[in-house]
Amino acid sequence: MELLKMTTKEVREYLKNKHTVIIPVGATEEHSDALPLGTDTFTAEKIAIETGGKTKTIVAPTISVGNCHSVTYMFPGTISISPVTLTMVIKDYLESLYKHGFRNFLFVNGHGGNIAPIRCAIDSVVPIFKKSRFAVGSWWLFQELEELYDHAGHAGRGEVSMILYLHPDLVHKNLFTEEIRILPPYYVSEDLVKDRITKTGIINDTQNGNAKLGKILFEKSIKVYINILKKME
Repeated sequence: MELLKMTTKEVREYLKNKHTVIIPVGATEEHSDALPLGTDTFTAEKIAIETGGKTKTIVAPTISVGNCHSVTYMFPGTISISPVTLTMVIKDYLESLYKHGFRNFLFVNGHGGNIAPIRCAIDSVVPIFKKSRFAVGSWWLFQELEELYDHAGHAGRGEVSMILYLHPDLVHKNLFTEEIRILPPYYVSEDLVKDRITKTGIINDTQNGNAKLGKILFEKSIKVYINILKKME
């Protein structure tokens, strides 16, 4: 049930019995030379739509540009919204949905840089909204996937596997590589990224993934999101 494909009448009917909405949030961001810039967006959107279909829950339009101001901002193709701007965008997004009757908001997040802005947006509306619940789920951080994901890095095994399963046509296997290095315990300015973090766009990982693992990660993620929805409702 995608909001973009529904009519106002259909939304009114939905809100008579249910007040939950799923909000996918991704990014347009470098994911090495092998994976598409839309990796985070494609993953979040696919998970959200599948979760919505299984639970008969409306899925709002995907926010496909996120906060990528650190590390990946310097790579060609990356588009970033500042954390402050993204927070305000999500706040307005929530207020619009709340105005029309939605009360339970599940964020399916596909990008680490979005976590803080989403939380800040939620914090800005909790004093205003009534009888509302919020949840933010970033699939790669789920405890249920910890052993499978195995601390895979940016553009590494986990994301390679997910995209090989969801969009194999967008993966350039001939460009797979790796970049393993000890990362510093601090953030760096952009001029130090290649020296301290990554030259290839891969953050401390190999790209030795496969579609079979991607399918497992995808399906297990959906189970976790469904469980979150059940608890919210």
